[in-house]
Amino acid sequence: LVLFLRDSHIWIQYNMSFWDSIDYNNSRKVLVIPNITNSSNIDKDSFVDVIHNHIKALDSYGDYYWNILMPTGKLSKKLNLSNVKQHQIDIPGDMMNQRSFPSSDLISILKNIEYDVIYSHLPDWPQVGRYKKTMDTKIVGYCHWWEMKSCNGPDNRAGKAKWMWLPIELLGISQMDTCYLNTQDQKNRVLAEAGETFNKEFVQKLDDILEVWNLGLPEDRIVDTISDTKEKVIVFNHRAASYKGYPKFIELMKEYREQRQDFVVWVPQLSGKAPYSWIDNTKVPKHEYYKRLQDCTVGIQMRQSNYGWSVSGTDCMMNGTPMIWQDSDCYREIDPDGMFFKYKKELFEYLDNMLDNTIFRKNKESNSIERAKQLSTNEGRMIGKLHKKLMG
Repeated sequence: LVLFLRDSHIWIQYNMSFWDSIDYNNSRKVLVIPNITNSSNIDKDSFVDVIHNHIKALDSYGDYYWNILMPTGKLSKKLNLSNVKQHQIDIPGDMMNQRSFPSSDLISILKNIEYDVIYSHLPDWPQVGRYKKTMDTKIVGYCHWWEMKSCNGPDNRAGKAKWMWLPIELLGISQMDTCYLNTQDQKNRVLAEAGETFNKEFVQKLDDILEVWNLGLPEDRIVDTISDTKEKVIVFNHRAASYKGYPKFIELMKEYREQRQDFVVWVPQLSGKAPYSWIDNTKVPKHEYYKRLQDCTVGIQMRQSNYGWSVSGTDCMMNGTPMIWQDSDCYREIDPDGMFFKYKKELFEYLDNMLDNTIFRKNKESNSIERAKQLSTNEGRMIGKLHKKLMG
């Protein structure tokens, strides 16, 4: 038992930390709607990473208290923070089914807990706007994934979606004050597809609501020095999935192996046994992953169907490993002066230069580090804007 004085009140602390005793009655209370895509390993879920970073960054801007909805039985250790309460509801683990979540639990939460503003990372649930606390309750959004024709569209297989969820997603966004997304390219494509269903006035409303949040990267993670002894490793540090262009990447690497065999391909997110002896799919902890990236010669980013930001790309850049990008407008937002290819001949020429020409490689490494430093300012700037939205 500990007695201590705080704000002219005597507080009793018994078998709890100091911070558990803080009174959050005067805090800005935020209800967070999640977008869970990795419920089997919740602390490696990308949404958990994003909201954790936003919570920690906003600590220095104001006094916040966070109510976060989480799947039943899937509480996050990373979100076990003094100013966070995790509320368990039955959210489907499948990403597609999650979108059409039957929301009786959600309605109960919206009705019964105390909050000032909603921060929804799943505009696919328009019930959030329908059952929010009052008519004036503001919703700020963040859309991580779009169900457009180009990505996760209709699928004729049994049990798969035969109709896209995009119109429902856009109805959810239309109820928001602001909804963030990660590239201008993505925004342009969303608006183009919205025009196939909705009138010009509605599309203009979406244009006003959607705001680009180009992701940043941690400045303290940017390497100061670049390794002089790079290994001849080409890294594909993205998910080994079709929407990330993995099958096409492997086709290209098989063809490049016909020209030369003095390189290895590292695919750290490839599960199971590697299909070829020249593919290394060793999985390592995050700190070792960064160290191994520093020893790679180059990374490759194929065009992906959601036209979003590439965190794996900036992972390489901040560790002094340049990326070769398959030409796409969203990647030019990340690395406008980077190496881009449309045809395999261009890709193979870049790879030859990176593997053989030390001067060329070092120049590209320096450019990657400098661009990473520029990108490191993104997050702080956008967190300031988010603070104003949540407090407004």
